[in-house]
This record gives sequence, C-alpha cells and structure tokens, in this order.
Amino acid sequence: MKKAMKLVSLVLAVVMLLGCLTACGSKSATTDATASTDTASNDTAAASDGGEIVIALISNTTGDYAQYGQPVRDGAMLYINQLNAITAYFYMKGLDYFGGMPIYHSVNDGLRPRNTALETYRHVETLLKNAIPALAKKSSLGAPEDGYIKQAAAAAMLAQLYFNAEAYIGEEHFDECAQICRDIIGGLYGVYELDDTWYGPHTFDNDSSHEAIWNVPSENSKVEWSWYFKYFYHNSSYVYFDIETAGYNGFILTPSLNPQGSYYTQWKLGSPYRKFNDKDLRKKPYRYLGNKRYEGMFLVGKQVNFDDPTKVCLGQKEYSGKVIDMVDQVARFSEVGSKYGSVAELTSTMADGEENSGIRLVKSPQPNLADKQLRWNPDCPVIRLSEIYYMLAECELRAGHKKEAAELINQVRARNFENRNDPDPVTADNLDEYRMLDEWMIEFLGEGRRRTDLIRWGAFTSESWWDHTPSNDKNMNRFPIPNSAISANNLIKQNPGYGGTAEE
Repeated sequence: MKKAMKLVSLVLAVVMLLGCLTACGSKSATTDATASTDTASNDTAAASDGGEIVIALISNTTGDYAQYGQPVRDGAMLYINQLNAITAYFYMKGLDYFGGMPIYHSVNDGLRPRNTALETYRHVETLLKNAIPALAKKSSLGAPEDGYIKQAAAAAMLAQLYFNAEAYIGEEHFDECAQICRDIIGGLYGVYELDDTWYGPHTFDNDSSHEAIWNVPSENSKVEWSWYFKYFYHNSSYVYFDIETAGYNGFILTPSLNPQGSYYTQWKLGSPYRKFNDKDLRKKPYRYLGNKRYEGMFLVGKQVNFDDPTKVCLGQKEYSGKVIDMVDQVARFSEVGSKYGSVAELTSTMADGEENSGIRLVKSPQPNLADKQLRWNPDCPVIRLSEIYYMLAECELRAGHKKEAAELINQVRARNFENRNDPDPVTADNLDEYRMLDEWMIEFLGEGRRRTDLIRWGAFTSESWWDHTPSNDKNMNRFPIPNSAISANNLIKQNPGYGGTAEE
C-alpha cells in the first residue's frame, strides 16, 4: 500500500508540476511571432480569465541572420505545440486518476484550487485540438520513433479523451472517438500499419515498429523502461534468464486456479493467463534465442534455463533450496501439514502469496549475458496502432455494429497464432462487454490500462474477480489525493469517499 501511495503521489506531483512549469496556452502555429512585450502582458492577463497566453516570444531576425527568422519561428512553434500536447497528456492522466485538476496558465500563477472535471476536460481538449495541426506527421513506415509527439500521437490522445468521456464528465463521445480512430487508421495523421508479429511493438528494436505512434525512448542509464518488469521476476530469475541482475518478486498475474486446482468460474473478469488461447504464441514460456530473437512472454512452471538445465532458479524463502515452480495459483501451500490440515483448507488472497505464486509477465524482452548490450533497448510503447483498432472496435460494439467490431479485433489477433490461424476469433455472436474487456486485457497486459478500461464499462466498483469484492461506490473510481499534495497546496480539496466533498 505504501508503494502504491508513493506512486500515486509521484503521478500527482508530476501532473501538478507540469501544470505549474509548462505554460498551457493554446496559440497555434499562426501566432504572430513578432508580438511585443506589451502584447505578451495583455495575453498573460487574459490567461487569468481563461484566455490564451504567449509562451514564447520570437522577435524579427534582422541583418545577416534574417534568412533564418521564419525557420526559427516555425521550429519554436513545433516545440511549443509538443509542450502543449505533453501538458494535455498529463492533465488527462490527472483527470483519469483524480478528477478535476488545478489549471495553470502561467509560471506566474499562484496556487490555484482544483478546477472541475469538466473544466479540466475542456482544457485538455483545447490544448490537443490546437496542437494537432501544428505537429509533424510520420511520413514513412519504419522511421524510428524517437519520442517526438507527432500528429497521430496527439490525435490519439484526443481519441482517448473522448473514449473515456462518460467516465470523466458523464457525457458520451464515442462517435468523436471513432472518427479520429478511422482517420488515424486511414493515414490522415501519418503513415502507420499493424506489425506482422506480436512482438514487433515490444522487441529490442521496437523504435522501428510500424505501429509505434508514441514510444518513450529507453536506453541503458537513461530511462531504463524494462525495470518495471523486474518486479515480476523472482529474486533468482537471473539464472533462468542467464543474466547477472536479480528481480524484485513483487508482481504477479491474478490467478486462474483456486488452491484445489480448479478454474475460477464464479466471475467473468480476471484470470489473464487462462484467457490466452493455448495456441497463442505469446503463451509460451519466455526463452531468449539469441541475436535479438525470443519467444513467449511468461515465466511459468519449473524455472530451469532452457540452454543449460544445470542452471536452476532456487527458492530463497518458503522453498529455500528447491527449484522454483511458478504456478497459476496463490495459496500457502508450504504450510499444509503445519498451519493447514489439507489443501482444501487453504485460502487465496493477496495476503496468501508465496515466492512461487502466480505467473510472471515478460512483456519487455530480456537478453542473456552474451547480448547484454541489448538490455534496456526496448522502448516504452505509450500509444500504438493496436490501441486505435481496439478503441474503434469498442465504439463499433457500443453502436451495435458487432460484425465490424469483431473484424477490427481479429486484424490484431491473427498475428498471435501460427500462420495467422486463430482458433477462437471474435465474432458477432461471442462479442459482448466481457469479451471486449478480455481482448483489452490480453493484448495490453502489463501496459497500465486495466483500471481505466474497467471504469469505462462501469465494472471497476461493481464486478467481482479474484480477491476483489465490489464496493458499489463510484467514488472509488478515483484515487485519493495524497496528503503531501494537499499539504503543499491548501486550496486542494480531497476527493469524495476519502473525506472530501463532491466537485461543484
């Protein structure tokens, strides 16, 4: 819980810091770059009333350097609109996590109270609408995605905003989301296409993925995106991977089996490992094959190195000295015969985990020591074209067009099977909200969107899954504001359900 609160605190801090330090004006690329300081002062004053502001001043370049004036101004506006897009993104994350955020227009603004969710929503919408036409487009497939926010990335952010509008502000905007998704797929915002392989968006060279819309670059000693997945790895997983760095053994997939070995059938959500079809190429145990090639994306079963069976992952706690056997279950099996009389007495909750409990995810591949220079090479895929297909599919489903929705999902699913032969494709007959949520879950497992998807479907507080009892309290759709944020700004009020009152 402490780690979770620290993460929430960090996210809020980043959101609010960006709101304070990054000016959020909505001037487009046609802004008069020769504005005087008097004009800038007037714009700043207008910003306090919700108007636009100037966040950069570029005077006319004269003399020998006059020829560079317009290119410099154009370049500056590109950077400014990237700032507006990234600001919009973090405000949208704040809206998703906490609701209304304090909206800052200038670094000279003093502390502000929280704006309403609707005001925050409109602010994000305006920033993105003004930024999109001023950003560059991706012009060729395979061109490295270097973190630059291009038109498609900002357009996708706007689609995400509309996609979740009902959860954010109580208004449906699925039609607007669908149109943007169609335009992205159709190439209006640049050139993209689905990768042919399931690992294309995640592999060591995923900066060249055809479906990468926005990746955050990750290189050794820079961002190191892959550290997140180390929380899935056992302390001794370095032997399995044939590397020298240990895992943290903190994250697992929610189990599919109860302690007695039967599948959970009493709820429709959860059980991610089971939801992967047995013929799905991703369901294989992870194995690095050398030369950037690998297969599978799970740590499951006996943790024995594929290339050298003498190298085994040994337990350090409940199974000290024994080969770790990762199971799709959570229970205190080691205490049968001491604390528990039989397996039938075992419970399964987050408090019952052991060091071998749960299947582990390897979404970002690990090289072996021979190729250690590849470590951290995979970039963090923030937005990829598969998400656009799935958003459009869900919009079509909600509009009653199940056949069209199924076809969109299947275009992505096919690459997960040998010869693109999907044994369980989505159809108009089997597609409902639960199949849609399952498709989101298995395609984007570990990519940090499950909570948002469940909230959009009204399932986060109303449905049951392993160790989750519904609260039926919609206040829980938002996180509490960390006390540290409230202490830093006494104008910020706590969210309802956590001691606060509803937004006005």
